[in-house]
Parts: sequence; C-alpha cells; structure tokens
Amino acid sequence: MALDHFIGRWLEEKKESFACLADALGLSGEQRAFFENSKSELSYQRNGDTWTIAVGIVGVPQNTTFTFKLGETYDSTNIDGSPLKSVIRQDGNRLVERHENQGQRNFVMDIVREVNNDLMNATTTIGGVSMQTIYRRT
Repeated sequence: MALDHFIGRWLEEKKESFACLADALGLSGEQRAFFENSKSELSYQRNGDTWTIAVGIVGVPQNTTFTFKLGETYDSTNIDGSPLKSVIRQDGNRLVERHENQGQRNFVMDIVREVNNDLMNATTTIGGVSMQTIYRRT
C-alpha cells in the first residue's frame, strides 16, 4: 500500500513553534511546560484497511491507541485528554488528519504527515497557527 512507509515506531527529534500552538489549544501553564519539555513517540500498524496508531510520551509508561480506517470518522483525544472527532485521509504519500474539538475549546486541528526516508515531518495547524515536529524512525 502507498502508505506503508508510515508503519513502524517514530520518536520525536524536535518541535518548532510549540508555544504558539499551546496558546491556540488553551493548555494550562503546567500542561504547556510538560509537553514542551517532553518527546512524543508514535507507532503505526496496518491490518488490511484498518490502521492502529499508538501515541505516547517517552518515559511515560502508558500510551493511547486509536484504530481507524482511512476516510472514516473515529473518536480520539487531544494531548490534554479532551475528546475529539477525527478523520485521517490519504493524500498521495501523505497522511492528512483533521481533529475537531466541540467542547469548551471549540477548534479544528489539521495535521499533515510526510515521510522522507527515516524522517517524518508533521505540520500541525490550528486557526492559522502552525508548528513543525520532526520524528525519526527507530
């Protein structure tokens, strides 16, 4: 499948402009400091047309796992634990995600992920504010 280059484990190497995105998310000072100083890790698996992504923080034993099919809405959570309605689509060799929070902080978050060899670039945008995250395959 054209997206199999996402399959595997990815560790965050760096993030840029997180402070602006934290403001857009409305994170508390404590949450902001924690996420700004931590590294995220992702793991993608595919079984037929069903994908599983595990999202976690390096050094924190628990992670969150989501199972989805491309183009179908599923329930997920934001980094602060708030519920989201999410959909992930394929755009060529990219994954394009849309996450909508309709709770206290109503927002739409778009994430575009692209893989180039052993690096994944993720651009996250909320209300015109963007951050970049670079992951390395392990």
